[in-house]
Amino acid sequence: MANLLFLVSQYEILEKIAQYLSTLDLFHLASTCSELYTNIRQNESIFEHLKCLALCDGNGLKARQEFRSLYGLCEGLDFARGKWGRAVYDEELEVRVWNLKCDAVNALPCLRCRVNVCEECRYVPRVRDTPPWRSRRRPHLDPALQSHTIICYCTVCDEKVERNLPPYLSDTCDCDQYTRWICLPCKLKEELPNQEYFRTRTKGSYEWDGDPNEGMWLDDNQDERAFWCPCGERAPKDGNIRCAWCMRKHKHRDTWFQEDASKIPFFDDDPCYPKIVLDPQTADQIMYPNLGYTGAIAP
Repeated sequence: MANLLFLVSQYEILEKIAQYLSTLDLFHLASTCSELYTNIRQNESIFEHLKCLALCDGNGLKARQEFRSLYGLCEGLDFARGKWGRAVYDEELEVRVWNLKCDAVNALPCLRCRVNVCEECRYVPRVRDTPPWRSRRRPHLDPALQSHTIICYCTVCDEKVERNLPPYLSDTCDCDQYTRWICLPCKLKEELPNQEYFRTRTKGSYEWDGDPNEGMWLDDNQDERAFWCPCGERAPKDGNIRCAWCMRKHKHRDTWFQEDASKIPFFDDDPCYPKIVLDPQTADQIMYPNLGYTGAIAP
């Protein structure tokens, strides 16, 4: 009778096994002994194929339910919400009750690590930004007119970044945080370098007395902020402004306000999501809006 090691060494059987495991399970299975490592992970193309067959591991949904990682409370000062303001994932149950179980089978590869992740586990805000606030849908249209998700390079580094970009359908950034298919670990890895860049390679005009006519300056709420390249060189005034998520160039900043910064199709085009109603006297949100669905209710 064939043993387990022999069975797993058969590629057709290994493909079938991968359909019932998550990528993390495959990784752990390959770590149990050298023979399994050889069959599963030694050949990178084989492992990439097995990842495409694997299930979602459900960790993103668990983190959201337990308010861990990026789903924790917002620390620090945010001009759009204030200190310890309500987080975008802390949605009201009256608005929508999301699925409580991971949809492990219907998963798509994360855009960064290529690990399969389902709709419930991918990182995406679960509640609409309250009108009339601008939304955080696009990386360059920040509600507080800050530049947290923008990166600028010197001429030499910018040319290197452009050469190393993977192929895209658009030469300029079209990122939308509501449609980006990214897992929670990759989103966390993306956010930490962005925060470090903003902290160490940008300075507000109140922190630096440099010439505003030299180098790149961008809006920073009611002020302006100077940008440096990650290498330490000053970013040129007429240089490219890049998205810190995809590294593609943004359109010229004169065109940014041509976009509707408050429109969020993910919510606004969903007939089952209630439209937020504002009190005409106070402009405050009216609580407990009517649910969007008005059709028949099955018995």
